[in-house]
Amino acid sequence: MIIGIGRSPLADFINRNFRCESVYAYPKFFDNKVLLLENRDRAYIHYIKLLIRNIGKVRIALWPDYTNLSRVEKVVNLGLLRGISFIVPVHDLSDLEIVDKLRENGFNVYIGYASDRKYRNYELIDFLKAAKGEKWYLGVSTKRELKEALMFGFQGIDVTGFLIASKNEQRKDPKILRRNLEDLLRTISKPQGRQLTLYDFVKLGSLR
Repeated sequence: MIIGIGRSPLADFINRNFRCESVYAYPKFFDNKVLLLENRDRAYIHYIKLLIRNIGKVRIALWPDYTNLSRVEKVVNLGLLRGISFIVPVHDLSDLEIVDKLRENGFNVYIGYASDRKYRNYELIDFLKAAKGEKWYLGVSTKRELKEALMFGFQGIDVTGFLIASKNEQRKDPKILRRNLEDLLRTISKPQGRQLTLYDFVKLGSLR
């Protein structure tokens, strides 16, 4: 499993002090949630331009929310983006059409499940039924969300500082940050046993 960490003091700390192939800190993991969700109509243009400025550093990036491929093509030569794997945030299951179009054009794509209910109109079981391919759990900030990501075989997650250190003062302590990040890596590297199927999910009931 890959762990992404967006632009933050935590990402700065990791880039200065921590090296792990499965941890992608900004700008290696590139997003800008505030920008993309504040203005659906125009924000993607600014976002793509920021992405291009960091093009040699980015490995995985969020695809602009609610934005189809044809709109992005008007902003940038798609050839410049070929070396990036994209996470497509799925707010509505119809957004899976964006996933399909990117794959048709040769991009490696993760299908993004939003942890925050206000950014989706479906439940986890609906997502698992519909999403075919590598999946990414967006915005993991609690142990329950981490458990869901592990149980259902998500290939990637991005985490907030709350998962690494719940208190502000802890996020300023390098020893605590390192210890907690190492604990997280041990957790995701443990054998999880048999991944749950949709049948298992229905038997157990939603973790919500």
